[in-house]
Amino acid sequence: MNSNLLSCAKLDIPEALTLDHEMLRAGLLKAAKQPGRIGKAAERVAQLCLAHFAEEEQQVFRATGLLHDLASDRVQSRSAAAAPMIAQLTARHLAMRGDDQPITAAIEALLQEAREEKNEEIAELVHSLKEHETIENQVMYPTLLFIDKSVADSLGN
Repeated sequence: MNSNLLSCAKLDIPEALTLDHEMLRAGLLKAAKQPGRIGKAAERVAQLCLAHFAEEEQQVFRATGLLHDLASDRVQSRSAAAAPMIAQLTARHLAMRGDDQPITAAIEALLQEAREEKNEEIAELVHSLKEHETIENQVMYPTLLFIDKSVADSLGN
């Protein structure tokens, strides 16, 4: 782990973000245990989403720990130390736009299975996953871009 990531490890992750992932993670693991095609489809979604969640928690969520510092115009040493990592995350996010296609396709396949089996519980899980994806695209990633720009501006970059 490089020093930038070590400094980011000290940043507080907002509990609301991790609670959402915990709920989705539990729902996916339960769905993946179901028999037949719905279980296989849920297993595929879990495989893709759980890896995505872990990466998001370690990187994107951790960056949100700087929001309080930025909101109060306090650029602390941890903000400066985290700046290169946040800039890398932002560049990576911009380069990877649209790379969530496999996740979206797997979620749609799970929804199709839920409809065919008239499984409301799985349909609700899919709705929650889609809602989460919308929040990522409309809130989380723009927030990451804002944090990157704000830290850079605060540091005079």
